[in-house]
Amino acid sequence: MDSSTTKKPSLGGRGVFRKPIIEQLKLVFVFICLGAIIWFSHPTPPYFYTGLVLVVIGTLIRIWAGGHLTRDQKLTTSGPYQYSRNPFYLGRLLWIVGFAIMSGFASYVVYGILVVALIIFFIYYMPRKEAREGGRLKTYFGEDYETWKANVPSLFPRLTPYVMNPKPWNAKLYLGNDGDVSGNKEIWTTLAVIIIAILFFLRMQFPAA
Repeated sequence: MDSSTTKKPSLGGRGVFRKPIIEQLKLVFVFICLGAIIWFSHPTPPYFYTGLVLVVIGTLIRIWAGGHLTRDQKLTTSGPYQYSRNPFYLGRLLWIVGFAIMSGFASYVVYGILVVALIIFFIYYMPRKEAREGGRLKTYFGEDYETWKANVPSLFPRLTPYVMNPKPWNAKLYLGNDGDVSGNKEIWTTLAVIIIAILFFLRMQFPAA
C-alpha cells in the first residue's frame, strides 16, 4: 500500500470549542493544574531557565510535527516522525517536566501535580494512544504502518532518522490545513505555552510576599 494514499477524511485540528465536551473538560483540568503550579511556584533563574529550555525544545518539536501530521488521511513518516511515532506526546512530556522545573520545586503541591501528571501520561495516555491510534493506522495503512512502527520508537526518539516518504515542513498544516488535508491548528497551543512561560517569568520577577 502506498503511504501517500489519501484515506478517510479527518476532522484534524478542530480547535478547543469544536472538541467533544470531555476533551474540553480535560483541557480545563490541565489549566487548573497549571494555575496551581504557577500560584505555588517560587521560580529562581537557575530553575526557570533550565525548565524553559525543556519547554522550548518541546514546543519546537510540536511545531515541527504540526507541519507534517495529516491525521489519518496519509501516513505521516516525515519530519520528527522519522525519529518518534509520537512527537506531539514527546513535546507534551517535555512541557510537563519543564514547567515543573520552572516552578522552582518550592511546594509539595508542585511535586504532587508532577507525580500525578507523569503517572497519567505513562499509565493512561501513552497506552491509550498506542492501542487506539495504532490500531486505526494499522487498519488504514497496513504494511506501511507495520514497517514504520518496527523501525521508529513510540516516544523517545532514535538517534538517526528512518527515512520513509520524506516531505518538507508545511506551514499551512501547522496553522490549520493545506487545502487538501486537515491540519493541526498547533499555533494556538504554541501561543498558550508562550503565555504560560511569561506568567512563570512574571512570578519570578514579582514573587509573592
